[in-house]
Amino acid sequence: MAGENKPRIFQDGRDMMINVAIIVVAMLVVVGFTGMCSFNPGAPEDGPVQKVDAKAFLDLEARAVDFPVRYPEMPEGWTTNSARRSVIGGAPAPVVGWVTPEQGYIQLTQTGAALDDAIAGADSSPRSFERSVDVGGTEARVYGSGDAEVRDVWAVDAGDVRLLVTGAGSDEEHSAVIARTLETAPIARG
Repeated sequence: MAGENKPRIFQDGRDMMINVAIIVVAMLVVVGFTGMCSFNPGAPEDGPVQKVDAKAFLDLEARAVDFPVRYPEMPEGWTTNSARRSVIGGAPAPVVGWVTPEQGYIQLTQTGAALDDAIAGADSSPRSFERSVDVGGTEARVYGSGDAEVRDVWAVDAGDVRLLVTGAGSDEEHSAVIARTLETAPIARG
């Protein structure tokens, strides 16, 4: 008796699924007309690399931290695609990332924390010292993990700042970021 008085829409699951399908199609049509979305099948590598103004970001960060911050100008073909603030040892640490000409990715973190604290604070993955690399007369200590998913961290104590370089790039690319950073004068605090 009670079932006979219900509107048809509530009679079975098939009717409900038809209504859901109509709502989804209407939503796709309305959102599609706004032009605020796109469908681009294929791997993300097929698209252009998004560029960010890391220099402006680091200019601001230089005023907010108590250690010198540098912006290394990288060679042609390197695209700055990320800039963010991290925290190491309870203090801000600016991070800048580049897509390299060989489609690798290298990330530079600058911090005022002591070297051991900086390495421990790079992320939650434990690493141990593996080797040293000479980069233009400066020792870069390479810390790695037995886990293939954990990337090596190249650490440099430049006296007034610690540099942490990591990413999916070659040893030459890691060295290039360190060398350019060490050659660069600190950003003037305004």
